[in-house]
Amino acid sequence: MNDLEQGGAQQVAPDFSLALLFFNEEKSVIPAVTSLKDALNQAGINFELILVNNGSTDRTPILIKKLVSSDRRLRQVEIEVNLGYGWGAINGLNAARGEWIGFMAGDGQVDPADVVRLFRESGSGYALIKVKRAQRQDGLIRTWISNIYVMTFCLLFGLPFYDINATPRIFRRSWLEKFQFSSRDWFLDAEILIKTKFLGLTVKEIPIIFRRRERGSSNVNLNTIFEFMKNIIRFRFGKELAQWKRKTRLKS
Repeated sequence: MNDLEQGGAQQVAPDFSLALLFFNEEKSVIPAVTSLKDALNQAGINFELILVNNGSTDRTPILIKKLVSSDRRLRQVEIEVNLGYGWGAINGLNAARGEWIGFMAGDGQVDPADVVRLFRESGSGYALIKVKRAQRQDGLIRTWISNIYVMTFCLLFGLPFYDINATPRIFRRSWLEKFQFSSRDWFLDAEILIKTKFLGLTVKEIPIIFRRRERGSSNVNLNTIFEFMKNIIRFRFGKELAQWKRKTRLKS
């Protein structure tokens, strides 16, 4: 573990930092954070939760502030204007202090027990550990669209058929600088897997049941699909990936 200096006192860094992303999730934020905190507590994990208000216009930031004020293991990251899901995740990851760090949506669709399972795998020797939605309760249309996207993406980039957009996903904080994430939108999930491949890192997927939303509404829409396709083209045929390889001294 690492030590942190804060307010003149030395504190032990958490083993696990998880950023939870919230955009207009006033109905979900308190139950999602409370249930996850309880599960990590019961598992005896030394953790911190970074609650990212990603430009919400409802009561989400007020509720986050209330949660943070009652528990030192909760920290708040404020983003005034929503610049995309990826930008929220990047800011959350940059604020993380744990040995293992990660992110996920704060919508309550992942069982907190599965987050505990995920972290338990951090000692298994894999560099990136993520979930795979083995069963989905969020509708046939979204499942169908997701499957087409996964096949297209993985074939173009020569990757196994990973569940590209499934979160949470975690990795050692020491890899964050090497990744140099640039995607401010939903393509961040794909960018992580692309760069993991080129860095030669191993990936493990943990099967979970992806639950139906009980509160709030999804921010995934038709524009999200066009974003994905645009970014696939940008990363596959543009200069950005090659430039990143040069910076990290990787061969093409």
